[in-house]
Amino acid sequence: MVVRVRGVEHAKQMREELREEQRGSRDVALPEVSAPTGAGAAGVMAEGGDRIELDLGSFGTAVADLERLHGVLTDLLARAERELEQPLGDGKGPVARNMREAFGLRGGDVGGGVRAALRSYLAELTEVREALRQVSATQQAQDEQVAQALGRLR
Repeated sequence: MVVRVRGVEHAKQMREELREEQRGSRDVALPEVSAPTGAGAAGVMAEGGDRIELDLGSFGTAVADLERLHGVLTDLLARAERELEQPLGDGKGPVARNMREAFGLRGGDVGGGVRAALRSYLAELTEVREALRQVSATQQAQDEQVAQALGRLR
């Protein structure tokens, strides 16, 4: 198939059309995100202003979901490394070599590349997960201290 590109805008339009076609054929199922409920995330209730209540069960579920999504991102990074390891064929057009180099950069490890972006997402997600673990540990320790203090009052 021969495609003539009439300029930068036409190339951008063709790229968007290709992206639209590829969006329908994703292998990874993304989770459904429900609308905000107004009650806070993971059962955190901050109404009243002088305390924060945390439902450790729903909090644990949220952390487990992040663990699962971390696995999905790890799989996507492994896929990107496998599929982007080999260069694209040069083709026969006058701009084929330049396009191969551009796509190679966008798929690679340089800033703005697919693998660089996935590694950045994984690093950030790891930091979020660690922060949530610390919140959980702190909350459990505080609950235990309160329970001990109330036990001494009896």
